Amino acid sequence: MLSKHNLVPVAEYVWEIPPTFRDDMRVPARLYADEDLLDAALADNSVVQLVNTATLPGVIKYAIAMPDIHQGYGFPIGGVLATRLPQGVISPGGVGYDINCGVRLIVSLTTVEEIKPLLDEVAFALYANCPSGVGSRGPLRLSNPELDGVLHEGARWLLGKGYARREDLDRTEEFGRIPGADATHVSDRACERGRAQLGTLGAGNHFIEVDRVAEVFDQPVAARLGIYSENVAVQIHCGSRGLGHQICEDYVSRFQKTVRDYGITLPDRELVCAPFESKEGQEYLHAMACAANFAFANRQLLAVRGESLDS
Repeated sequence: MLSKHNLVPVAEYVWEIPPTFRDDMRVPARLYADEDLLDAALADNSVVQLVNTATLPGVIKYAIAMPDIHQGYGFPIGGVLATRLPQGVISPGGVGYDINCGVRLIVSLTTVEEIKPLLDEVAFALYANCPSGVGSRGPLRLSNPELDGVLHEGARWLLGKGYARREDLDRTEEFGRIPGADATHVSDRACERGRAQLGTLGAGNHFIEVDRVAEVFDQPVAARLGIYSENVAVQIHCGSRGLGHQICEDYVSRFQKTVRDYGITLPDRELVCAPFESKEGQEYLHAMACAANFAFANRQLLAVRGESLDS
């Protein structure tokens, strides 16, 4: 039974579960948390899931959990680990169901006082231009070749369609495109789930919010990003929608057999994985890149659609 007594403080806000805690652990497990966050993590299965990840083949140094740790699928949400090649594995649960879920930050020179009288209009414009909720449909109807273009090129595909500018891509992680995408490893079901969802938020914890910059802690860095106190910023939080969820579902199901084929023993079947350099591992990697590119394009399209707020 895992409890707070099993965690050793190794630095301020850093706790460690040594590999002696369980015979199958290959490396220590570490959490970054204060006392309150640690108590919250211990209230569900998060820390047990973290310990489980420390058993994966090829894992190196530590299995780590960030302060936002909470229970996930196999891996805890907020869990991070690296595996050494060629012995290391790749796990769909580690990447998650919402592949490349992320946040797009858009800054504005508009001040809070300037926007206050317009908040109702802003809310209406966001609802009108940025579809949300389960089953929401986006503004584009993608043909098969167009969807392939999104999966392979990500936000770059939108550049030639009038929905992106070069400076948008320059300010996006990986310039809006993960290399190595291959749509032949994405199921028809995943494509159909994602086809009408480009440019949508979805549901769950996804959001678009209009924020006030309350305080700037690093003035030089903030100035380079165009962020100033009392100005308005917009955050867009979403991912790869039904397409990414289906890709994860497909490969989690497939890898149930893969772990048996490669003789991988797991403490939790949700940790299913494949050797990174195996055929199965590489096919998942190529499909995962497709979902990541869809997510980049999704946030880009939402950002452009939201630009109608400027008018």
